[in-house]
Amino acid sequence: MSHPSYPPSPQNDAGAGVPQIPTAPVGYGGQYQAGPQNDFQPGPGSAQYGAPGFGGPAKSFLVTWILSLLLGGLGVDRFYLGKIGTGIAKLLTAGGLGIWSIVDLIITLTGNARDKQGRPLAGYPENKKKAWIITIVVWFAGLIIGIVSTVVSLTLVAAAVQGGTTPVPALPSTSQEAPLPSPGPVTDANSFMVTVSDGNTVKVSIVNSGYTTEIPDMSYMKPKNGGFLLMEVSWETVTGTSLSAPTNFEVFDADGNKGEQIYLEEAMGSLPSEEVGPGQVRQGVIAFDIKRGPTSVVVNDDFGDKAATVTLTPAS
Repeated sequence: MSHPSYPPSPQNDAGAGVPQIPTAPVGYGGQYQAGPQNDFQPGPGSAQYGAPGFGGPAKSFLVTWILSLLLGGLGVDRFYLGKIGTGIAKLLTAGGLGIWSIVDLIITLTGNARDKQGRPLAGYPENKKKAWIITIVVWFAGLIIGIVSTVVSLTLVAAAVQGGTTPVPALPSTSQEAPLPSPGPVTDANSFMVTVSDGNTVKVSIVNSGYTTEIPDMSYMKPKNGGFLLMEVSWETVTGTSLSAPTNFEVFDADGNKGEQIYLEEAMGSLPSEEVGPGQVRQGVIAFDIKRGPTSVVVNDDFGDKAATVTLTPAS
């Protein structure tokens, strides 16, 4: 009895070239899994160094810090980081009246600043100490400059106010210079009438007088004849009109030498040079560089001629 012939079994002829069907992965539903992906997968820290897909290299910490320190009030640091909207807002508010600028600078110095893509700034660890030191020095210098500027400004304002309210300079007292010249023999409490021109008469009074070696607020002037004679005079127009002026007066020492008149500004209380109507009075100080001793005071009329004379003699 003959037996039928059977083809060889595949498992017995593994090397006979018959393809082997791979077993489908468990749970895949009979389909093959996808092969390895070729797309870039960023690793830790890739964003900081400008990995593809992250908008180029990260912004520099040094640049951001310098812009924040020097131009933070203009929002330049935020423009640099790509934050255009908040940069414009910071610019329009002058750095949030300075507060926003300080906050942004501190955020940058503490390493918490980020660019528009949310990436940390490059170069922070190696430069943070230097940035902190320079910032503190700049702040301290700015504080000192601000204090000095304030003091100088207040001093200038005080000087301007004082200059605008300078009182009539005090005539020297006996404790400063002695003896003082005393008014000579004039009537009506050291007053006398002077005709300065036809129909124009003036009442002149020597209110006070004194001798000193230094004029208040004019210490730079040095007397050529030993000292300065200061006279406070009153000029009152009685009839008509007249012109009051320090040049209406001249002085001569006991030897007949004419004293040099010293110009005083009106702010120092000098006798004003202006027209005086009837019944009006002008009062001020006139000064002369003249030797101490008996002094002749001459009042001239409108033509420059001597109209009256009074003698001041030293007190006994």
